[in-house]
Amino acid sequence: MNIRFDNQVCVVTGAGSGIGFTCAKFMAESGAKVAMIGRNPEKIEKAAELLRDSGEVKAYALDVSDVEAIPGVVEKIRSELGEIRFLIQAAGIMAGGPGVELQSAEWDRVMNTNAKGLFFMMQQVVKQSMLPQKFGAIVNIASMAGIRGMTPPMCSAHYSASKGAVVAVTMQAAVEWAAAGIRANVIAPGGVMSGGAGVHLPSEGKPGPGGPGSPADGPGGPPTTGVPTGRLSDPEEIAGMALYLLSEWSENTTGQVVVIDGGSTAVGY
Repeated sequence: MNIRFDNQVCVVTGAGSGIGFTCAKFMAESGAKVAMIGRNPEKIEKAAELLRDSGEVKAYALDVSDVEAIPGVVEKIRSELGEIRFLIQAAGIMAGGPGVELQSAEWDRVMNTNAKGLFFMMQQVVKQSMLPQKFGAIVNIASMAGIRGMTPPMCSAHYSASKGAVVAVTMQAAVEWAAAGIRANVIAPGGVMSGGAGVHLPSEGKPGPGGPGSPADGPGGPPTTGVPTGRLSDPEEIAGMALYLLSEWSENTTGQVVVIDGGSTAVGY
């Protein structure tokens, strides 16, 4: 099976590091023209520079929680790279802590990026490019926390709610836009070892589902107890599934949630 996206435009959010960076790398190596979106201008430029030899990539600075700025960035991508056919959304804030201590401002901070920003980015890509083309494929990155409860402090009410919202809006997108030739699916990772992928600023490197880290980070590190495979996932495993879900090999697959967690949900961990 040879997956190619030659000269087709793909937008990847959260592309500065971790899962998003690896997805951008894989798409560029598969021939796509990749718009790499990240909130920090310096970081996303450095990330794009790391991938110059992988293919055609271009950096775009955007905080997806600033939904008023999204239409203009999508329009700029279209004018510079061409009409968008693929969208991978990996932008997100990892957050944990007990629900009884959660403050309203922190709830809004996480939800505005993980759920609201994700939806309005998807909306604008669909509205500006995919609906007119009658074609599109979307992969949104959620989390195992979006489909089941997780023990604090690794996860939290607002993080889980935001990732549950990712699942819900993707399902709705799959139903609402299927007749227009647009597919939408979700990948829900468990813990991901993504600390070595992309650019990391000094304040980054927190462990957790879908976030960067290594077993040495944080008290005790990310748990692998109860994971049948005995390890966390690599970002390459998430990116490989994303490419498959965007490809012609899954053209009748939409509205699905693919869990990549080493078998944790199978044993009820």
